[in-house]
Amino acid sequence: MMFDPPPIRALVVDDDPLILRLISFFLKSKGYAVFEASDGHDALRLLEAEDINLVITDWVMPGMDGLALCQAVRSKPRDAYVYLMMLTSRGNAGSLVEAMEAGVDDFLVKPFSPPELGARLHAALRVLALEAGLESRNRKLAEAYNQLSRELDIARKMLLGLLPDPSSIGPVSFNWFFKASSYVGGDSFDYFPIDGRYTCFYVVDVAGHGVSAAMLAFNTRNQIRSAVGQIAALLTQPGSDIGAVAAASVTEFNRRFMQMNETSLYFTIIFGILDAESGRVALVQAGHPAPLYFHPGRRSMEPIGEGGLPIGFLDEVEYEANVLQLEPGSRLYLYSDGVTECANGAGELFGRERMEEVLRECGAAPLDHAAQSLERALQQWRGSAEAYDDDVTFLALAY
Repeated sequence: MMFDPPPIRALVVDDDPLILRLISFFLKSKGYAVFEASDGHDALRLLEAEDINLVITDWVMPGMDGLALCQAVRSKPRDAYVYLMMLTSRGNAGSLVEAMEAGVDDFLVKPFSPPELGARLHAALRVLALEAGLESRNRKLAEAYNQLSRELDIARKMLLGLLPDPSSIGPVSFNWFFKASSYVGGDSFDYFPIDGRYTCFYVVDVAGHGVSAAMLAFNTRNQIRSAVGQIAALLTQPGSDIGAVAAASVTEFNRRFMQMNETSLYFTIIFGILDAESGRVALVQAGHPAPLYFHPGRRSMEPIGEGGLPIGFLDEVEYEANVLQLEPGSRLYLYSDGVTECANGAGELFGRERMEEVLRECGAAPLDHAAQSLERALQQWRGSAEAYDDDVTFLALAY
């Protein structure tokens, strides 16, 4: 027997103002009453004051995190059932089982897409109408996630085989470390000669996880590789400018992606072209964390770039390049947000300042020392042998 679902009064809990605003806007567009909180403590106060039957909460938050919030909700008897949806980037079976044991009904993987959120809300309405069968449904959900994790682990190992080896291209040396998340992730990076003078390098981070994100990262790699001839032709034209060529290349990537993109996926990229003869390097930032420029004489660390829109957000975006003059011994450090957003047991993020401190202490030591030092620092910070919540990518370049 089916029952009409009760009116939805939703509480959205997230310390990220953008995510909070996006989810609230979507819920309001469906006619739901919406309340907002930035942490678990504020959420509990609203739950006591308002008749709320749907909670969408982030997992990692300062103060009371999402897991503790769900445990608090389930520990207190309520007149009506509260449906709990966890917004998370965690995909390992242990984390999901832990969340289910805390009373979580469903998961929404970051970054969410409106169609997926709508579908999961339909499921929430059915559960709220029936208020039954939760134990069986959660058990089946755990089994499905375990099966998915096994299959994605195989795909992840295949993708790791595509990463380049640490090497040198003329006067430029490259080294890196990469740690995959429990999902197949969307991080990718590469470096290769454009011709005898110019070298291309980049780091890509596709929003989200899973096979779709990994396939997009792989496709981006192929698209960049296939554009080498066109980039080389532009660089050899009379009066060509390395910054203009790099910016035009990323602008063209976005144009092509917008033409073929039929999904909600997007990606960030830091894209570089280096002139081995002059030491000039052009960096284009499309929504990606700012790379760090290490000055050997001053031993200073300078972030380069101020953001830019990710690839796949809007049509007709014109990207700009930052052009640097490298000195002998100069270094560039590129990374994904999996480095700075690596959380310890208390939910505190590693952050860019800690990363800069580790790299500054490495000074002019070999690149592999810098990569290993940062890897050790992250592992000590994390304090767990489990897979990372997000892909962790670090690419170092020495001129």
